[in-house]
Amino acid sequence: MEKNAPEISVIVPVYNARQYLAKCIDSILSQTFTDFELLLIDDGSPDRCGEICDEYARKDRRIRVFHQENKGVSAARNVGMEAMTGRYLAFIDADDWAYPDYLRYLYEALPMNGGSGLIVQGFRCFDARGADMQVKSLPNRLYEEKDFGRAICECNLAEWGYSASKLYKVDVIRNNHLRFDTRIHCLEDLLFMYRYLFHCDYLLLGDRQEYAYIRHLDSISHTIRPFDSVYAGFRLYRALFIEMQERWQFPAQGREGMIRSMMMGFDWSLKTDYCQRYDVPRKTRISHLRLLINDNYRMMCSHYHPVYKLDKIGKMLLKARLYGLYDCYIVFLIRMNITSFLHAPHP
Repeated sequence: MEKNAPEISVIVPVYNARQYLAKCIDSILSQTFTDFELLLIDDGSPDRCGEICDEYARKDRRIRVFHQENKGVSAARNVGMEAMTGRYLAFIDADDWAYPDYLRYLYEALPMNGGSGLIVQGFRCFDARGADMQVKSLPNRLYEEKDFGRAICECNLAEWGYSASKLYKVDVIRNNHLRFDTRIHCLEDLLFMYRYLFHCDYLLLGDRQEYAYIRHLDSISHTIRPFDSVYAGFRLYRALFIEMQERWQFPAQGREGMIRSMMMGFDWSLKTDYCQRYDVPRKTRISHLRLLINDNYRMMCSHYHPVYKLDKIGKMLLKARLYGLYDCYIVFLIRMNITSFLHAPHP
Protein backbone atom coordinates (compact mmCIF):
# COMPACT_ATOMS: atom_id res chain seq x y z
CA MET A 1 0.00 0.00 0.00
CA GLU A 2 1.28 3.45 -0.91
CA LYS A 3 2.28 5.93 1.77
CA ASN A 4 -0.61 8.29 2.62
CA ALA A 5 -2.93 6.03 0.64
CA PRO A 6 -6.66 6.66 1.11
CA GLU A 7 -8.76 4.31 3.18
CA ILE A 8 -11.30 3.70 0.40
CA SER A 9 -11.00 3.57 -3.37
CA VAL A 10 -14.28 4.34 -5.12
CA ILE A 11 -14.54 3.01 -8.69
CA VAL A 12 -17.14 4.36 -11.12
CA PRO A 13 -17.33 2.83 -14.62
CA VAL A 14 -18.70 5.46 -17.00
CA TYR A 15 -20.53 4.89 -20.28
CA ASN A 16 -23.39 6.85 -21.88
CA ALA A 17 -24.36 8.42 -18.56
CA ARG A 18 -24.00 12.13 -19.36
CA GLN A 19 -27.36 13.19 -17.91
CA TYR A 20 -26.70 11.36 -14.61
CA LEU A 21 -22.94 11.63 -14.21
CA ALA A 22 -22.69 15.02 -12.49
CA LYS A 23 -25.22 14.01 -9.84
CA CYS A 24 -23.32 10.78 -9.25
CA ILE A 25 -19.92 12.49 -8.89
CA ASP A 26 -21.33 15.31 -6.75
CA SER A 27 -22.88 12.77 -4.39
CA ILE A 28 -19.48 11.10 -3.95
CA LEU A 29 -17.62 14.35 -3.39
CA SER A 30 -20.24 15.30 -0.76
CA GLN A 31 -19.60 12.21 1.38
CA THR A 32 -19.21 12.80 5.11
CA PHE A 33 -16.37 10.25 5.00
CA THR A 34 -13.63 12.07 3.09
CA ASP A 35 -10.60 9.76 3.11
CA PHE A 36 -11.16 8.28 -0.33
CA GLU A 37 -9.95 8.42 -3.91
CA LEU A 38 -12.38 8.46 -6.82
CA LEU A 39 -11.44 6.54 -9.95
CA LEU A 40 -13.59 7.43 -12.97
CA ILE A 41 -13.21 4.96 -15.83
CA ASP A 42 -14.41 6.40 -19.14
CA ASP A 43 -15.24 3.28 -21.13
CA GLY A 44 -15.11 4.94 -24.53
CA SER A 45 -18.35 6.78 -23.91
CA PRO A 46 -19.59 8.47 -27.14
CA ASP A 47 -21.22 11.34 -25.26
CA ARG A 48 -19.37 13.99 -23.21
CA CYS A 49 -18.77 11.74 -20.21
CA GLY A 50 -15.00 11.72 -20.68
CA GLU A 51 -14.84 15.52 -20.74
CA ILE A 52 -17.08 15.78 -17.68
CA CYS A 53 -14.79 13.40 -15.79
CA ASP A 54 -11.73 15.45 -16.76
CA GLU A 55 -13.41 18.68 -15.64
CA TYR A 56 -14.10 17.24 -12.20
CA ALA A 57 -10.55 15.87 -11.92
CA ARG A 58 -9.14 19.36 -12.46
CA LYS A 59 -11.14 20.61 -9.47
CA ASP A 60 -10.53 17.81 -6.94
CA ARG A 61 -7.20 16.07 -6.30
CA ARG A 62 -8.97 12.93 -5.06
CA ILE A 63 -10.18 12.18 -8.59
CA ARG A 64 -8.25 10.22 -11.19
CA VAL A 65 -9.65 9.61 -14.67
CA PHE A 66 -8.86 6.75 -17.04
CA HIS A 67 -9.93 6.68 -20.68
CA GLN A 68 -10.16 3.49 -22.74
CA GLU A 69 -11.88 2.15 -25.83
CA ASN A 70 -15.28 0.65 -25.11
CA LYS A 71 -14.69 -2.79 -23.58
CA GLY A 72 -17.64 -3.14 -21.23
CA VAL A 73 -18.34 -2.47 -17.58
CA SER A 74 -16.29 -5.42 -16.31
CA ALA A 75 -13.17 -4.30 -18.15
CA ALA A 76 -13.71 -0.75 -16.87
CA ARG A 77 -13.95 -1.93 -13.27
CA ASN A 78 -10.82 -4.02 -13.76
CA VAL A 79 -8.90 -0.93 -14.91
CA GLY A 80 -9.89 0.79 -11.70
CA MET A 81 -8.89 -2.22 -9.62
CA GLU A 82 -5.44 -2.23 -11.20
CA ALA A 83 -4.98 1.44 -10.29
CA MET A 84 -6.62 1.61 -6.85
CA THR A 85 -4.43 2.54 -3.89
CA GLY A 86 -6.92 2.36 -1.00
CA ARG A 87 -7.24 -0.27 1.72
CA TYR A 88 -10.87 -0.91 0.86
CA LEU A 89 -12.94 -0.77 -2.31
CA ALA A 90 -16.46 0.46 -3.03
CA PHE A 91 -18.28 0.62 -6.36
CA ILE A 92 -20.84 3.11 -7.61
CA ASP A 93 -22.49 3.07 -11.04
CA ALA A 94 -22.46 6.29 -13.06
CA ASP A 95 -26.25 6.50 -13.39
CA ASP A 96 -26.79 5.98 -9.63
CA TRP A 97 -25.91 8.17 -6.66
CA ALA A 98 -25.08 7.84 -2.99
CA TYR A 99 -26.48 9.44 0.13
CA PRO A 100 -23.93 11.51 2.11
CA ASP A 101 -23.24 8.74 4.66
CA TYR A 102 -22.80 5.89 2.15
CA LEU A 103 -19.05 5.47 2.65
CA ARG A 104 -19.15 6.33 6.35
CA TYR A 105 -21.58 3.56 7.26
CA LEU A 106 -19.73 1.00 5.14
CA TYR A 107 -16.43 1.93 6.78
CA GLU A 108 -17.79 2.08 10.32
CA ALA A 109 -19.24 -1.40 9.90
CA LEU A 110 -15.75 -2.92 9.69
CA PRO A 111 -15.08 -5.23 12.69
CA MET A 112 -12.72 -3.85 15.32
CA ASN A 113 -10.63 -7.04 15.32
CA GLY A 114 -9.81 -6.78 11.62
CA GLY A 115 -9.95 -9.85 9.42
CA SER A 116 -10.75 -10.27 5.76
CA GLY A 117 -14.40 -10.03 4.87
CA LEU A 118 -17.22 -8.40 2.99
CA ILE A 119 -19.61 -5.67 4.15
CA VAL A 120 -23.04 -5.73 2.47
CA GLN A 121 -25.72 -3.10 3.07
CA GLY A 122 -29.06 -2.19 1.54
CA PHE A 123 -30.16 0.33 -1.07
CA ARG A 124 -33.14 2.29 -2.31
CA CYS A 125 -34.46 1.72 -5.80
CA PHE A 126 -35.93 4.57 -7.87
CA ASP A 127 -37.31 4.72 -11.38
CA ALA A 128 -35.84 7.10 -13.97
CA ARG A 129 -38.29 9.84 -12.91
CA GLY A 130 -37.10 9.67 -9.30
CA ALA A 131 -40.14 7.86 -7.93
CA ASP A 132 -39.38 5.60 -4.98
CA MET A 133 -39.89 1.99 -6.10
CA GLN A 134 -38.42 -0.21 -3.41
CA VAL A 135 -36.30 -0.29 -0.26
CA LYS A 136 -33.97 -3.27 0.05
CA SER A 137 -32.71 -3.89 3.56
CA LEU A 138 -30.78 -6.56 5.41
CA PRO A 139 -30.62 -7.52 9.09
CA ASN A 140 -27.61 -6.49 11.15
CA ARG A 141 -25.78 -9.79 11.31
CA LEU A 142 -22.22 -11.11 11.39
CA TYR A 143 -21.41 -14.53 9.94
CA GLU A 144 -18.22 -16.51 10.29
CA GLU A 145 -16.85 -18.41 7.29
CA LYS A 146 -18.32 -21.72 8.49
CA ASP A 147 -21.80 -20.17 8.33
CA PHE A 148 -21.57 -18.64 4.85
CA GLY A 149 -23.88 -21.27 3.36
CA ARG A 150 -26.57 -20.43 5.89
CA ALA A 151 -26.00 -16.70 5.40
CA ILE A 152 -26.33 -16.90 1.62
CA CYS A 153 -29.60 -18.81 1.93
CA GLU A 154 -31.17 -17.00 4.90
CA CYS A 155 -30.68 -13.59 3.35
CA ASN A 156 -31.08 -14.70 -0.27
CA LEU A 157 -27.72 -13.09 -0.99
CA ALA A 158 -28.14 -13.78 -4.71
CA GLU A 159 -30.51 -10.79 -4.75
CA TRP A 160 -27.60 -8.64 -3.57
CA GLY A 161 -25.28 -9.48 -6.43
CA TYR A 162 -24.92 -5.85 -7.47
CA SER A 163 -21.42 -4.46 -7.14
CA ALA A 164 -22.60 -1.45 -5.12
CA SER A 165 -23.53 -1.21 -1.42
CA LYS A 166 -20.52 -3.35 -0.52
CA LEU A 167 -17.09 -2.77 0.94
CA TYR A 168 -14.31 -5.08 -0.25
CA LYS A 169 -10.85 -5.45 1.25
CA VAL A 170 -8.25 -4.60 -1.39
CA ASP A 171 -5.64 -7.07 -0.09
CA VAL A 172 -8.07 -9.96 -0.60
CA ILE A 173 -8.61 -8.89 -4.20
CA ARG A 174 -4.91 -8.37 -4.91
CA ASN A 175 -3.59 -11.47 -3.15
CA ASN A 176 -6.05 -13.72 -4.96
CA HIS A 177 -5.93 -11.98 -8.36
CA LEU A 178 -9.68 -11.41 -8.40
CA ARG A 179 -11.17 -9.59 -11.38
CA PHE A 180 -14.50 -9.28 -13.15
CA ASP A 181 -14.87 -11.79 -15.96
CA THR A 182 -14.87 -9.79 -19.21
CA ARG A 183 -16.12 -12.76 -21.25
CA ILE A 184 -19.62 -12.57 -19.82
CA HIS A 185 -22.27 -9.86 -19.68
CA CYS A 186 -24.69 -11.20 -17.10
CA LEU A 187 -24.20 -12.35 -13.50
CA GLU A 188 -20.63 -11.01 -13.49
CA ASP A 189 -21.19 -8.93 -10.33
CA LEU A 190 -22.68 -11.88 -8.47
CA LEU A 191 -19.92 -14.26 -9.54
CA PHE A 192 -17.26 -11.77 -8.45
CA MET A 193 -18.88 -11.45 -5.03
CA TYR A 194 -19.06 -15.22 -4.52
CA ARG A 195 -15.46 -15.74 -5.64
CA TYR A 196 -14.37 -13.00 -3.24
CA LEU A 197 -16.20 -14.75 -0.39
CA PHE A 198 -14.09 -17.87 -0.93
CA HIS A 199 -11.20 -15.89 0.57
CA CYS A 200 -13.05 -14.28 3.48
CA ASP A 201 -13.35 -15.15 7.15
CA TYR A 202 -16.46 -13.06 7.81
CA LEU A 203 -19.55 -11.65 6.12
CA LEU A 204 -21.18 -8.65 7.78
CA LEU A 205 -24.66 -7.51 6.79
CA GLY A 206 -26.04 -4.09 7.70
CA ASP A 207 -29.48 -2.49 7.65
CA ARG A 208 -28.47 0.88 6.17
CA GLN A 209 -29.83 1.98 2.77
CA GLU A 210 -27.45 4.74 1.71
CA TYR A 211 -27.24 3.89 -2.01
CA ALA A 212 -29.72 5.05 -4.65
CA TYR A 213 -30.08 2.53 -7.46
CA ILE A 214 -31.83 3.98 -10.51
CA ARG A 215 -33.68 1.48 -12.65
CA HIS A 216 -33.52 2.50 -16.31
CA LEU A 217 -35.13 0.56 -19.13
CA ASP A 218 -31.97 1.23 -21.17
CA SER A 219 -29.53 0.42 -18.36
CA ILE A 220 -26.72 -2.12 -18.51
CA SER A 221 -28.96 -4.78 -16.99
CA HIS A 222 -31.45 -4.35 -19.86
CA THR A 223 -28.88 -4.31 -22.63
CA ILE A 224 -29.26 -7.02 -25.25
CA ARG A 225 -26.37 -9.47 -25.20
CA PRO A 226 -25.35 -12.29 -27.56
CA PHE A 227 -26.27 -15.84 -26.60
CA ASP A 228 -22.69 -17.06 -26.21
CA SER A 229 -21.90 -14.42 -23.60
CA VAL A 230 -25.13 -14.90 -21.64
CA TYR A 231 -24.90 -18.69 -21.69
CA ALA A 232 -21.26 -18.56 -20.60
CA GLY A 233 -22.35 -16.57 -17.54
CA PHE A 234 -24.99 -19.16 -16.69
CA ARG A 235 -22.53 -22.04 -17.08
CA LEU A 236 -19.99 -20.32 -14.84
CA TYR A 237 -22.67 -19.78 -12.20
CA ARG A 238 -23.75 -23.41 -12.46
CA ALA A 239 -20.16 -24.61 -11.91
CA LEU A 240 -19.59 -22.14 -9.08
CA PHE A 241 -22.82 -23.26 -7.40
CA ILE A 242 -21.47 -26.81 -7.18
CA GLU A 243 -18.21 -25.54 -5.68
CA MET A 244 -20.08 -23.39 -3.17
CA GLN A 245 -22.36 -26.26 -2.18
CA GLU A 246 -19.40 -28.53 -1.53
CA ARG A 247 -17.64 -25.90 0.56
CA TRP A 248 -20.49 -24.32 2.50
CA GLN A 249 -23.23 -26.97 2.50
CA PHE A 250 -26.39 -25.00 1.76
CA PRO A 251 -29.38 -26.03 3.90
CA ALA A 252 -32.01 -27.86 1.84
CA GLN A 253 -34.64 -25.11 1.89
CA GLY A 254 -32.14 -22.38 1.10
CA ARG A 255 -30.62 -24.45 -1.67
CA GLU A 256 -33.84 -24.12 -3.66
CA GLY A 257 -33.60 -20.35 -3.44
CA MET A 258 -30.05 -20.50 -4.76
CA ILE A 259 -31.16 -22.68 -7.65
CA ARG A 260 -33.94 -20.21 -8.49
CA SER A 261 -31.39 -17.42 -8.72
CA MET A 262 -29.23 -19.58 -10.97
CA MET A 263 -32.22 -20.29 -13.21
CA MET A 264 -32.45 -16.59 -14.02
CA GLY A 265 -29.30 -17.18 -16.06
CA PHE A 266 -31.04 -20.06 -17.80
CA ASP A 267 -34.04 -17.87 -18.58
CA TRP A 268 -31.83 -15.07 -19.95
CA SER A 269 -29.97 -17.62 -22.10
CA LEU A 270 -33.27 -18.96 -23.38
CA LYS A 271 -34.66 -15.58 -24.40
CA THR A 272 -31.71 -13.39 -25.37
CA ASP A 273 -31.91 -14.34 -29.06
CA TYR A 274 -35.55 -13.23 -29.10
CA CYS A 275 -34.84 -9.95 -27.31
CA GLN A 276 -32.86 -9.12 -30.44
CA ARG A 277 -36.01 -9.69 -32.49
CA TYR A 278 -35.06 -10.99 -35.92
CA ASP A 279 -31.35 -10.18 -36.03
CA VAL A 280 -30.50 -13.78 -35.09
CA PRO A 281 -31.24 -16.25 -37.94
CA ARG A 282 -33.79 -18.98 -37.21
CA LYS A 283 -31.22 -21.73 -37.75
CA THR A 284 -28.92 -20.14 -35.16
CA ARG A 285 -31.77 -19.67 -32.68
CA ILE A 286 -32.73 -23.33 -32.91
CA SER A 287 -29.11 -24.39 -32.56
CA HIS A 288 -28.86 -22.34 -29.37
CA LEU A 289 -32.10 -23.85 -28.05
CA ARG A 290 -30.84 -27.36 -28.70
CA LEU A 291 -27.53 -26.66 -26.95
CA LEU A 292 -29.18 -25.03 -23.94
CA ILE A 293 -31.81 -27.72 -23.39
CA ASN A 294 -29.58 -30.71 -24.08
CA ASP A 295 -27.01 -29.43 -21.57
CA ASN A 296 -29.58 -28.58 -18.91
CA TYR A 297 -32.59 -30.81 -19.59
CA ARG A 298 -33.03 -32.30 -16.11
CA MET A 299 -32.41 -28.94 -14.46
CA MET A 300 -34.98 -27.28 -16.71
CA CYS A 301 -37.61 -29.94 -15.99
CA SER A 302 -37.08 -29.74 -12.22
CA HIS A 303 -36.25 -26.12 -11.55
CA TYR A 304 -37.47 -23.89 -14.39
CA HIS A 305 -40.80 -22.51 -13.16
CA PRO A 306 -42.05 -19.77 -15.50
CA VAL A 307 -44.35 -17.12 -14.06
CA TYR A 308 -46.42 -16.36 -17.16
CA LYS A 309 -48.79 -18.88 -18.73
CA LEU A 310 -47.25 -18.17 -22.12
CA ASP A 311 -43.88 -19.25 -20.74
CA LYS A 312 -45.41 -22.40 -19.28
CA ILE A 313 -46.61 -23.39 -22.75
CA GLY A 314 -43.09 -22.75 -24.00
CA LYS A 315 -41.66 -25.03 -21.32
CA MET A 316 -43.97 -27.85 -22.46
CA LEU A 317 -42.59 -27.51 -25.99
CA LEU A 318 -39.01 -27.52 -24.71
CA LYS A 319 -39.63 -30.60 -22.55
CA ALA A 320 -40.79 -32.36 -25.72
CA ARG A 321 -37.65 -31.04 -27.47
CA LEU A 322 -39.82 -29.38 -30.12
CA TYR A 323 -37.29 -26.64 -30.79
CA GLY A 324 -38.63 -25.55 -34.16
CA LEU A 325 -42.17 -25.30 -32.83
CA TYR A 326 -40.99 -23.38 -29.76
CA ASP A 327 -39.16 -20.93 -32.03
CA CYS A 328 -42.28 -20.40 -34.17
CA TYR A 329 -44.36 -19.91 -31.03
CA ILE A 330 -42.06 -17.23 -29.58
CA VAL A 331 -41.70 -15.41 -32.91
CA PHE A 332 -45.51 -15.42 -33.27
CA LEU A 333 -45.91 -13.86 -29.82
CA ILE A 334 -43.38 -11.16 -30.66
CA ARG A 335 -45.13 -10.38 -33.95
CA MET A 336 -48.36 -10.01 -31.97
CA ASN A 337 -46.47 -7.53 -29.77
CA ILE A 338 -46.75 -9.84 -26.75
CA THR A 339 -43.32 -9.38 -25.21
CA SER A 340 -43.76 -9.05 -21.44
CA PHE A 341 -42.69 -12.67 -20.95
CA LEU A 342 -39.26 -11.80 -22.36
CA HIS A 343 -38.55 -9.90 -19.14
CA ALA A 344 -40.57 -12.07 -16.78
CA PRO A 345 -40.14 -11.75 -13.02
CA HIS A 346 -38.76 -14.71 -11.16
CA PRO A 347 -40.41 -16.37 -8.15
